[in-house]
Amino acid sequence: MNPEDDLYALAECQSIDLYNGGKLLIHRHNECQMIVSPEVATALFTCHAFDSLAGHAERLAATIPQLKDQQADVLKVLNSVRDNGLLTSAADACTRLCPMDTPPPTDLPATRAFVITCDRPEAVRRLLESMLHAGNLTHHEHLFLIDDSREPDNATLNREAVARFNLTSARDMCYVGAEAQRLLLDGLVRELPEQEAGIRFLVDRERWSDKKSYGLARNLCLLLSVGRRAVVMDDDVICTALASPHRREGLSFGDRQREVGFYASQDDILQNTTRADFDPLTGHARYLGLNLAQAINRLGYDSLTPAQLRGESTGCLDLWRADSPVLVTQSGSLGDPGTPGTQWLYTLDGASAQRLLNFPGGLEAAMGSRQFWLGQTRPTFGRRAHMSQITGLDNSRLLPPYFPVFRSEDDLFGAMLGFLHPDSVVLDQDWAIPHFPLDDRSQAAPQTQPDGRVDTRFGRLIDEQTHYQEGINPETRLTRLATLVREFAETPDRGLITLYRAETASRQAREAQKIRTLLQHAIPRSDSWRTYLEQRLGGLNAALQVVPDLCLSGGFPQGYTDEALLTDFRSYAGGFADALDAWHDLRNAGSKVSGELQATGQLSPL
Repeated sequence: MNPEDDLYALAECQSIDLYNGGKLLIHRHNECQMIVSPEVATALFTCHAFDSLAGHAERLAATIPQLKDQQADVLKVLNSVRDNGLLTSAADACTRLCPMDTPPPTDLPATRAFVITCDRPEAVRRLLESMLHAGNLTHHEHLFLIDDSREPDNATLNREAVARFNLTSARDMCYVGAEAQRLLLDGLVRELPEQEAGIRFLVDRERWSDKKSYGLARNLCLLLSVGRRAVVMDDDVICTALASPHRREGLSFGDRQREVGFYASQDDILQNTTRADFDPLTGHARYLGLNLAQAINRLGYDSLTPAQLRGESTGCLDLWRADSPVLVTQSGSLGDPGTPGTQWLYTLDGASAQRLLNFPGGLEAAMGSRQFWLGQTRPTFGRRAHMSQITGLDNSRLLPPYFPVFRSEDDLFGAMLGFLHPDSVVLDQDWAIPHFPLDDRSQAAPQTQPDGRVDTRFGRLIDEQTHYQEGINPETRLTRLATLVREFAETPDRGLITLYRAETASRQAREAQKIRTLLQHAIPRSDSWRTYLEQRLGGLNAALQVVPDLCLSGGFPQGYTDEALLTDFRSYAGGFADALDAWHDLRNAGSKVSGELQATGQLSPL
């Protein structure tokens, strides 16, 4: 291939200020480096997506006023940077990520399938019925229902539903209710008495009886699947795979926001989508635990071509190799979005915004229906795991635990997974699962006036401390992660407030920039749509000028003070640090104790 025909992007580089008017760019993954002017460095760091050198030069000359009409000079600089080894070639990336001689996968760990539920017996009954029609359940080593119900009557109904399921299922399902969870907890404490505090923080139902414990249920899934691959389903889905209604050919690479489509009702979804020729459990097990090259092959591609990487960012691709493991698989959803409100629709752009404009009744009708498709238009390899109503976890590797309570536990898990395995891959697939809650969510959260408040995501604090050097053992990284979390527990009020203020301001500034970009687009948004964006932008700009109130960031109890929040935060961080210290040994103990419970029939619903 002629080098002039190839595609290039700036490699992962560190910029060092030389304090003499120059910047030293150091390639993070080889011996190359180069001194450039600050202006060149700034321009180069916008060249993160694969394009031809001529394409980069044209874009830089068109978007940077100082470079107007200097395309030829820009191209000379880019050629020099390429010759100095600081640009990644798409052709080289293709060879590194998916060589022609990739061996096929052999002896993948067995899969275990889990349903997690809390006080929704009718949803459990519906899901179990759909599982009986989904496919061959004997492909999975074990099936489990993790019951976190707080109402005894609901727990009884769930246990009975599992017992009925087992009468006709080719694979029996284990029932892990309050009594089985107590036996598991007691066994873990017996095995690791010195780690009791960390164990109870992660899986003690009584400790968290007054809080939503989504992460606790997921921790039980991890402890019951050590050494295996786990596929975890929410209770209010249907075990059916539906093809993406907006599917495109090819593959995608990078952490891409899911696209959105709109429907008037659940019947509208079922009448206008196509059922896939596989069930969701099989759809996840097919790719979970492969390496990147094997997953690409299994998706139908013997190799990659530079053209397939055009427009893709080097942010992930520079970290990956052919043997980078696919540790998480995700899929889209069709139906209720799972979010309390729908005001995020205002900030849609691209194809999603165009679909919203074309939806009968527009923005207001979409908000009222709460029936959406959220997913990828083609298989997408990324780094960051996020929420999925059905999730695959390669638990034969050292995965982190979930924070046991509150929401956004999935975001924190994704950050910690990247911390332990920075070269790992998340596959977000181009099919979806029906998410049809039985409770009425049409008024799940009233729409509020736009202001400057943003949600705080502590996962970013983990992201900022992630080491991307190769060769560091995941166990070593786990020890460092525990230390990092313990540092939060020992940080005084002033330090925590500063962290919060910096993270809040960063999120506000990023959203403000996004809204400014949206308002510049030529998309013909309605007056109410534009008004909301303008008001939100004004609220964000105003909020950036004042010190944020900690308790305004989320739904805290009335009368909850900043002082109480900081005290609780440190307590939670200390408890989670204890749990992370215990996690490696706890996984081993979990495998032993859960095996004993299964062998003695303690997980039977009867």
